[in-house]
Amino acid sequence: MARNGTKKGILMFLILLICFAAVVFIGTEVFQIKNIIVTCSGSLDENAIINASGINPGDNIFKISREQVRKRIESSPPFPVVEGISLKLPDEIHIIVEERVPAALVPYLSSYIMIDSSGFVLDIFKQTHDPSYPVVEGVAISKLTKGSPLELDQNGNYRQKVLIRLLESLEQWEVIDMIAVIYMDNPDDILLVTRDEIRVKLGQAVDLDRKLGWLKSDAYAEVIAKGEPGILDVSVPGKAVFNPHNQTGDEETEDQESGNGETEDDEQLSEETDQQ
Repeated sequence: MARNGTKKGILMFLILLICFAAVVFIGTEVFQIKNIIVTCSGSLDENAIINASGINPGDNIFKISREQVRKRIESSPPFPVVEGISLKLPDEIHIIVEERVPAALVPYLSSYIMIDSSGFVLDIFKQTHDPSYPVVEGVAISKLTKGSPLELDQNGNYRQKVLIRLLESLEQWEVIDMIAVIYMDNPDDILLVTRDEIRVKLGQAVDLDRKLGWLKSDAYAEVIAKGEPGILDVSVPGKAVFNPHNQTGDEETEDQESGNGETEDDEQLSEETDQQ
């Protein structure tokens, strides 16, 4: 019995000794951070990201909280998205960040709220006469904080989801720079106004790939080449109808009485687009 007790005591002593040695070793200069590598997109500044992270050369790599580092970076202007933080022993940290890209402006009082395609508030500034991004009309804001998602009123959850879906699709199709105004008064009957003064009747935010694809079609380019404003109705997926603003009232009345809502110009565009 005494021998068993002695063996257990020696074993316990060795375990404690090993743990103590491990703690001392971890605390040595071997695991002090020497390299902070930042991979970022767009115009993000690597030094600004490092400063926002709160990590300093000489910090112990095992004392770094990746979650805290993520929160510090994402809560600091310009509020980038942290894609990943990895530790490479013994002394290196790699941070990957993605720049938030402005997608639209939401009018609020005498200011514009700049948001990205996820509805995240990037900036708030005085309204200008010639905004560089699409202006979103028809949304009621309940709460806004720079560096946080935009919050609409209690009846605006559906409208907000539709807006985010639309902005993401506009970015995906690379046509967001073509849009001047987005009317969201009725989220099931969306109207876009392009910088070429073409009003695009989008309807519901469904089949957006097929609807927004018309803005990059040869048929749309021909409409722009004519230089006349009008309404491009793409609310029916797979079909686009252009109605020039200079159409006479008699022509419109005649079309309606005959049960045909398309003019000769409308039919020509439809035939061209249906062939694509």
